[in-house]
Amino acid sequence: MTAGSGMTRDLDPELAAIVARLRANNAPPPFSGSPGQARERMRRAIMAARARTGLPRIGAVEDCIACIEGRCVPVRVYKPAGASRSLPTIVFFHGGGFVLGSVELMDDIARKLCRDVDAVVVSVDYRLAPERPFPAAHDDALAATLWAMQNVAALGGDPSRVAVAGESAGGNLAASTALRLRDLGKRLAAQLLIVPGVDMARDTTAIEAHRRDFPMLTPADLREITRLAMGENLALAASFPPSPLRAGDFSGLPPTVIAVAGHDPLRDEGIAYARKLEAAGVPVQLLCYEDMFHPFFGFFEASASARRANDEICRTFAACLMPPDAIRS
Repeated sequence: MTAGSGMTRDLDPELAAIVARLRANNAPPPFSGSPGQARERMRRAIMAARARTGLPRIGAVEDCIACIEGRCVPVRVYKPAGASRSLPTIVFFHGGGFVLGSVELMDDIARKLCRDVDAVVVSVDYRLAPERPFPAAHDDALAATLWAMQNVAALGGDPSRVAVAGESAGGNLAASTALRLRDLGKRLAAQLLIVPGVDMARDTTAIEAHRRDFPMLTPADLREITRLAMGENLALAASFPPSPLRAGDFSGLPPTVIAVAGHDPLRDEGIAYARKLEAAGVPVQLLCYEDMFHPFFGFFEASASARRANDEICRTFAACLMPPDAIRS
């Protein structure tokens, strides 16, 4: 496992300019108002940015329903251009604090992952809180991954190279799914956890005690996420699931890439999870981007530094998913 020096650098200037504009316009906190209002604010912001930049080009996109053992979950399947051989298959879970986001809004992220990793991507439209609180999203994540593993050949994937990936809340879902699959005796090829929130019972007062500025995701936002996501099951927040960091056993998990950001209140728990895995003998690569804020992975069109970070994450994960014979040669 490798990590940075632990010294957080100044926020990337291009991202800092975005933060300054949001604050000058008195942008409301991401989870303020009703869930519908918060989702609509996110939708407008993402679609406005997308109108300026367009989408990464890939080979094919198809919406379908992943049904297994009586559970049906909407998914969107992405395939690289010119795919004529068995490829890795990545089951991807979007971010948004279990409350915001969708397959459509994270279309650009999934497309770039598909193109740059050269993999089939199954992006999962899991149910959102507070309408569908825990364990709905976690159950959907497991079902969609089991479906992908069962149908990998039909998707154009290599059965030996199925992986999970997720950003923020999606990182929680990816990590949780990897743990649950291990307990079912099923093996993933790798997992990618980008700025993952892996402790739903985190001590936000301790984060606030550092008196750091966390643009785009604050400790107050984290408290709201836990409240909305857990609903009547709040007492379970300190258990696994939903908190992978609090699982009792980390052995037998697949090789893992974890990416954290310096200007992110989730930085330390991402690093803590990497250390838990490493102590259990799991191969871990920890990538620290100290000049990034929490949602940097989706800001590759807005910041050259965010694009470089996204590119490096994709390259690192692609190397994890190379077939053994390619690695030997």
